[in-house]
Amino acid sequence: PGTRDYYFYHALDAQNRGDREEFNKVVKAWIARYKVTGRVREMLNRQALLDYEQDPSKSLAYIRDELNLYFNHSKRVEGDKPSHPVRVDPKHISYDAFLSRALHNNTVSGVEDHSVWKLDPSNYNEYRLRHWLGRLQRPDIPDLSKWIMKDLRHRNSGGFGSHIIHQRLLQSQYDELLELEPKLIDNNNFINFYLKRLAPSATAHSIDPAFLRKRQSI
Repeated sequence: PGTRDYYFYHALDAQNRGDREEFNKVVKAWIARYKVTGRVREMLNRQALLDYEQDPSKSLAYIRDELNLYFNHSKRVEGDKPSHPVRVDPKHISYDAFLSRALHNNTVSGVEDHSVWKLDPSNYNEYRLRHWLGRLQRPDIPDLSKWIMKDLRHRNSGGFGSHIIHQRLLQSQYDELLELEPKLIDNNNFINFYLKRLAPSATAHSIDPAFLRKRQSI
């Protein structure tokens, strides 16, 4: 008594005799001593099958729980037309649909970094425009100078130099900004960023004096 074999064979004997009360008593003591082992599970599974004729719903519920079964599929009826869609409407998975869901607030946080430059800020309010500029990493964007100036003229602007993209502009874009707002020539950040664009490259050996005279007015 008390061994694993003792409980197993006494439970088996109770099953073969159809003594469900004795079976439950032996299994309860068995689990209390050895927990639910593989042999305990074997006997419980066997009992569920033996009880099917008497209580099929209980046996089926036990089997579904043990096998983790889910019957979520739809029944197929020959010749019956489905009442639900069988394909995804392209308008729900188009670029515009995904973009609309990504821009659900006044930011562009729903767009990944490597795609931010593809966005068109034409209809952005001041908050989304500022967030878009704050995430830009590259200057090769059409009308970028115009969007930067639009942001600078909005209230609560951090001023020139508040975005990383301000120091990564091309020289031509700095010139465009000066045309849009000549007062930028008095901005220290603007001057410093512009001068970096005028500096010769590491491979340059000399600077054309004519080029220097041309830039003396800046």
